[in-house]
Amino acid sequence: MLIPAICSLIYRENDLWVFLVSASFTSISGFILERLTKTPEKLEEIERKDGFFIASLSWFAASIFGAIPFMLYGVFENPIDAIFESVSGFTTTGASVMKDIEIFPHGILFWRNFTQWLGGMGIILLAIAILPRLAVGGMQLMALEVPGPATEKLTPKIAETAKKLWAIYLILSALQVVLLFIAGMSLYDSIVHTFTTMSTGGYSTKNISIGAYGNPLIEVIILVFMFIAGANFVLHYWLFKGDFKKLSGDPEFRFYLFLNMGAILFITLDLWMRTYPSLPQALRFASFQVVSIGTTTGYATDNFDLWPSFSKWLLLILMFVGGCAGSTSGAIKNIRIMILFKKGYREIYKLIYPKAVLPIRIGKKVASEDAISSITTFFLLYFFIFLVGTLLVMAEGVPIITAISACAATIGNVGPGLEQVGPALNYADLPGFTKIVLSLLMLLGRLELFTILVLFVPAFWKQ
Repeated sequence: MLIPAICSLIYRENDLWVFLVSASFTSISGFILERLTKTPEKLEEIERKDGFFIASLSWFAASIFGAIPFMLYGVFENPIDAIFESVSGFTTTGASVMKDIEIFPHGILFWRNFTQWLGGMGIILLAIAILPRLAVGGMQLMALEVPGPATEKLTPKIAETAKKLWAIYLILSALQVVLLFIAGMSLYDSIVHTFTTMSTGGYSTKNISIGAYGNPLIEVIILVFMFIAGANFVLHYWLFKGDFKKLSGDPEFRFYLFLNMGAILFITLDLWMRTYPSLPQALRFASFQVVSIGTTTGYATDNFDLWPSFSKWLLLILMFVGGCAGSTSGAIKNIRIMILFKKGYREIYKLIYPKAVLPIRIGKKVASEDAISSITTFFLLYFFIFLVGTLLVMAEGVPIITAISACAATIGNVGPGLEQVGPALNYADLPGFTKIVLSLLMLLGRLELFTILVLFVPAFWKQ
């Protein structure tokens, strides 16, 4: 919170006190909690139950404390909106309830975008990297926060893995800041938009998002970095080490690449035939929106809510897919979709050859039956929670398309949806209870369901 305070000092605006008070209150709260709890002299391994509890409470706490600057400055009239904006920030969803973004001071907007950058790589992963205490049992904590069905260690020590991932995140962020500045953005805008590109968050300091700049070069730079952020950061680590075969040989990355290219092709043709007379113009808008929604970033350069039905519903499908495991993207992830397709094919094949033994392979690796079962359960739970959320939102009188797209966009950490929550509007006019439901969906989506849902199982609380 002291980092946006520096921004307030530079611009000499009236929000400096907000961050000083918020930082002080947060630090004092942490100090009191540390004093009230006892730490054994020899720290034992964090148990699995502890990991679930720590991960869930850390994200709830970050969201609540992150809302304090919004409340103190009077950005919102009620705490529900402030917490919604904070949850949307830390979970990198980008669903906003700010009606006029550009009227607020630089420090407040910096903090808003900075929450997404922190949440992108993960607040627990950052803590593991800088706090030695959490290195004990850190692998369990990291596995609960890093998106995807499996977590890969880059080094024997989990703290070193966390540091390497954050180092890559920092290097890529710095590179994007430089490129955006060269392309014509101010230094401030370059920094805050890098925060929300690398985190695939999508918050912008402009009311009409990236479309406000009308600069094709800026759009290309952001598109490239959105795509990079939607890929597995372990692959980026190997690229930095000079191992290019890891990238080209990764089946999930190839699926991710061809899925985005295919969606761009179909939407470009649809827009060219029905909306834009110019093919380059159709390609420009289609490619940006596909990568933005496909990586769950949520930036917009055009109001896709006005596009033909085919293009809109294809974007809605992409909201459920998301990026790769180990990326900063949300939603189901490409690796799970691949395994589900292969499992479906296997079940059909076994109707013809019932006794056939058909392992499911991802590249050269064989997926275990436990992993396949877990992915199938995740998929079913994901859609069950999505449907329940949609029904709860519709119960407050929200139209069906708005409700469907809002729930898809929040549980997938995407941001904009269709109709009342489309890219030209936002979530501000939704009822209070709906905002609470959508906030919970954002947290469930970011922590990939199980981490929070396990807390509601009675057996979790038994000794």
